[in-house]
Amino acid sequence: MRSLYLRFRAEVESGAVIEYYELNELLDIYDYAQDEGDVMVQMFVFLTASRLYPRNHDFDERMGFFLSYISQPAAEDMLMRTGREDSALWDVLRMGLKCYPEGDPEPYLKEILEKYDSLDCETVLKIVDLLRDMNRPELLTKYYGRLTYLAEEPNGLAFEIADILKDQEEMKEDARRIAEDLTKLEPFNIEAWLLLARIEFSLEHPEEALAAVDYAVAIDPEHKNARLTRAVIMVVLPAKRQEAIGLLKQAVEEDPSNMIAAEGLAEAYTRDGNKEAACGIYKDIYGTGIYTSDPLLAIMELEPDNLEEYLDFCLRQRECDEKEWQQKAYNLIDKGKLQLAVRILDYYYRKFGFRERQNFFLYCLYDAGRFERFIEVFIELSTAPDGPCRRPGFFTPTDYLLLAAAYLRIGHFDEAIQLCRAICARKEQPRDIEETLRWRGITLTAKLIESLASVKPDADGKVPDYTAFDPLTSSVFA
Repeated sequence: MRSLYLRFRAEVESGAVIEYYELNELLDIYDYAQDEGDVMVQMFVFLTASRLYPRNHDFDERMGFFLSYISQPAAEDMLMRTGREDSALWDVLRMGLKCYPEGDPEPYLKEILEKYDSLDCETVLKIVDLLRDMNRPELLTKYYGRLTYLAEEPNGLAFEIADILKDQEEMKEDARRIAEDLTKLEPFNIEAWLLLARIEFSLEHPEEALAAVDYAVAIDPEHKNARLTRAVIMVVLPAKRQEAIGLLKQAVEEDPSNMIAAEGLAEAYTRDGNKEAACGIYKDIYGTGIYTSDPLLAIMELEPDNLEEYLDFCLRQRECDEKEWQQKAYNLIDKGKLQLAVRILDYYYRKFGFRERQNFFLYCLYDAGRFERFIEVFIELSTAPDGPCRRPGFFTPTDYLLLAAAYLRIGHFDEAIQLCRAICARKEQPRDIEETLRWRGITLTAKLIESLASVKPDADGKVPDYTAFDPLTSSVFA
């Protein structure tokens, strides 16, 4: 099918007049082009079929679905066209037009399942795709028995449904059951065993996953995907990890662009406690430029001693703008790694500075307890001759309140007092009740910080330790 599709595409690209294709060949070319997302070839198949087979209706439903992706009214017009032949595929198109994206497809699905004695492969796949796109996988399990009874290729349907359900946390057991039944129906189907292995692995059943993939390897010992899947599964099994490392290293050497093997090898090194080797693999992955997940974030999470060397390397490979770099910090914060987020933000600030969202960097410094650095950066931003922070009103009273709290927490009491007095001396004119209450909270907190900073040393000359003070949680009425 692929060679047929490529030949047709080459003819289209050359501008040649397409003289002859059998109808079934055009159907295969269209379906393959649809899977590839090749809209141009899909359109030229329609043109060729209408020229070579003007009285044929096999492409009518496909044309309706094609139009539905472009314009719903156009697809509705196609559905209402006089002379079309009734079919289950038209009914599936109607279900999509009536229900997608947020309607209820169940009544239409029940009608289709009761109306027809059998469903061809294209109809079944369209039903499955529509329910997946509408995020209604529970209907696939609810009507699984009836769908498989009507499907011309029930085993293919079972594979598609299990593959969809495996990504739904609450339906993984259903996916496992269907995949298990499929391996019993087709015991020599390698893809069925690999699907079962992936499902078992996602359920955190590595031993069962390994047993399933071993069947696939037994069927074809040279099957690359089976061998790779087996190696990745063994990564999580301590007794098998060294074997996994050897297999994955070989796979990466044979094909450096194999990201599954490379990421699996990095994970194996990480689990084995070899942090530097794992970072080296992620560095190599970053160098390929073909990764799907950010290997730089993976390096950061490993926190190698020479982190800045990796950061330098990654910046040399591909320049990141400050928004992209700040997004990396957001991702680290979401994973509970605030200190690491501050570390990489400070790295970027020292190299390039920030033109936007400077407050985000400052708040991260403060939240991480880096008070001296917070003060240092605050002053640098405030005094930079060409920076946006020089504009009046760039820093809010809340920002200055945090600055006062930072001074208090490192024992610079005079600076904290002066700043709090300056905050309270501001002549604010709140526009509404919310602003009035907000400003009152700011001034009361400023007075609290001033009173704490004004405490005199005791007889031994000691001053209070305010390192644990937090203006966000301390009572302003203390």
